[in-house]
Amino acid sequence: MELKDKFRALAEAIERESVLVHRAALVDGYRDIYKLNRLGIDKVIKKATNFGGRKGARILKERYGIYTDRLDEGLEILTVIAESSRLLEVFEYDLNNLEIKVDGSILVEAVGQSSKPVCEPMAGFFEGFLSELLERNISVKEITCKAQGNERCIFKMTL
Repeated sequence: MELKDKFRALAEAIERESVLVHRAALVDGYRDIYKLNRLGIDKVIKKATNFGGRKGARILKERYGIYTDRLDEGLEILTVIAESSRLLEVFEYDLNNLEIKVDGSILVEAVGQSSKPVCEPMAGFFEGFLSELLERNISVKEITCKAQGNERCIFKMTL
């Protein structure tokens, strides 16, 4: 299957498999949940989003025949998913530095300023999705966050 056909199938999958949730509800919900980070809820949320990422990749493989073992192709597919989700505005990646760069994170919008990164749930989704799609363990950790006053959120991938 050619890459453009994969993207067509991906767009179809997003339309069929997604559910409309009001942005304000997500912002308010994450703002409330984030307050519980001191209790360790952040680790539970990252594990749940990792599971969601894995499930999404399995759906693409099983229902739509989208397979790849190349990181660049996996990141292109993830770009389409991330930007169409409306959970962020811009998703870019740097293969040389193994980084994912995000602007306009809904999680930053929810929390505002923070001394710690707030987008680890995104890291969990990216990690689960890429690991399942590429069939190898990939770790993703947020290393800088706009909520900390940085220009953008940056996630580091470890292969």
